[in-house]
Amino acid sequence: MTNGYFKLDKRKDGAYLMVFPPEDMGNSVDPVEVTRYLDGFNIDYEKNVVYDVVKNATEPKEVRLTTLQLGNIDETVFVSITNEATSAIARFYPPSTGGRLLTKDDVVYQLGRQGVKFGIDEEAIELFLKDRKYCTSYILADAEMPEEGSDAVITYHFNTDLSRKPKQNEDGSVDFHQLDNVCLVEKDQCLATLTPAVHGKPGTDVMGRPINPKKVQVKFLRQSKNTHLSPDGLNLYCNCNGHASLVDGAIFVLDTYTVPANVDASTGDINYNGNVEITGNVNTGYKVTASGDIIVNGIVEGAVLEADGQIVLKRGIQGMSRGILRAGTNIVSRFIESAEVSAGGFIQTESIMHSKVSAGGEILVRGKKGFITGGSIRSGKYIEAKTAGSIMGTNTNIEVGVNINLTEEARKLEEEKKNITEQIDKASKIIFFISKKIKDREALTPDKLAQFQTLSANKKDLENRLIQITEKITKIYEELDNSVGGYILIDDVIYPGCKVTVSNVSTFIRSETKHCRLVRDGADVRVKGY
Repeated sequence: MTNGYFKLDKRKDGAYLMVFPPEDMGNSVDPVEVTRYLDGFNIDYEKNVVYDVVKNATEPKEVRLTTLQLGNIDETVFVSITNEATSAIARFYPPSTGGRLLTKDDVVYQLGRQGVKFGIDEEAIELFLKDRKYCTSYILADAEMPEEGSDAVITYHFNTDLSRKPKQNEDGSVDFHQLDNVCLVEKDQCLATLTPAVHGKPGTDVMGRPINPKKVQVKFLRQSKNTHLSPDGLNLYCNCNGHASLVDGAIFVLDTYTVPANVDASTGDINYNGNVEITGNVNTGYKVTASGDIIVNGIVEGAVLEADGQIVLKRGIQGMSRGILRAGTNIVSRFIESAEVSAGGFIQTESIMHSKVSAGGEILVRGKKGFITGGSIRSGKYIEAKTAGSIMGTNTNIEVGVNINLTEEARKLEEEKKNITEQIDKASKIIFFISKKIKDREALTPDKLAQFQTLSANKKDLENRLIQITEKITKIYEELDNSVGGYILIDDVIYPGCKVTVSNVSTFIRSETKHCRLVRDGADVRVKGY
């Protein structure tokens, strides 16, 4: 394959451009390349004529450029540098009649003039000198590319995913005996292994400048309570039996405090920095607080349980309108009755009765019963149940797709707004009373004047704060109104008496509806097939 090329021919009547077509599927001569070459030697010619001749040269052609006599033009090389200076590409052009051919030293000199200092391919230069092909690209210098490294990798040898849900048996019941949500570890167990980062080696571009490899991510194993590192820092081991968790890249192993019987007068309230496992019940009036998880094998009565991790009740809670469960992650309970329950993650149970239940994640009411009756149920994602409401028309509020944190923030701001409004009203009445005395030129004690000035300043601050709160409340409600996610899935039937809210759009169930999915559709809640 030979590309087409061009050549200058000097004759008695002037200078001619000779154009030769390609051979064996080579590339045709580029008219732009020809004009750039001629302009480089300041030759005066008719560009349009030359352009047409070159463009249509399917066979050897010539065109007179000028009647002037030109000096000899030697064989020429043009060197271009690619982006990021990874290669130097040369294109050669033949000498005119009487012109001199290039030597190897000439080519190397031209590369140097363009700043090429590294990676010169002498074999490529020799290839051209042995078989001179013009208007053809030759790579005469190549960069030495960098050797890329690899990121550090930490491999964990315990379950770091706490979103696992309890196993459901074939009969529809939930297996509370094998939850696998608490990651138990043993003394001297390897918790994590570090594969260190490998730093790459820099390369060199054709200009002689370094080419740096990509940055790699460097990681280290972080030692924390109840863990220790191997001497080389590549393995992390457990110092005791306990529960492992991954928090912000650090592994923590917490001991578990076991209550061998009930939480009652014999134990008092429990506040423990770790996991708490209670063999018996939690009686009414007592409180259990844990920085880890809480597991109760018995019944929870009208008690308060608060865990930064998850709460697992293997039997359930009969709250008697006093019971409270608050978990930073998930809550799993056989049943929930007359209690206030909130979880940052999901909630799974077999039934919910007359309770206030909220979850940042999903709420799954499954098992043999799978019903929701009475109370208020809110989920940030979705709710699934067999039945909702009751044949007696029990008032039941079911809400999904609402950011629980935003809703709670709005509630607190509304309370603060109400309090500030009351303070402003009270201050306004006193200010009005004192202002009237001043207007009537009544003598006021220094204390009264000081009170007047203080109240005026405080009232202004309160009014500014009221404006800020109102704006913030408006933005929160706008964000809540724009929410469109979430659904409610009912396996069996949802009864009249249920109020359904999907992403801040509400509707009332007017008749029994079976096997349905409730979703938001614009400004309405639509009932779709299961």
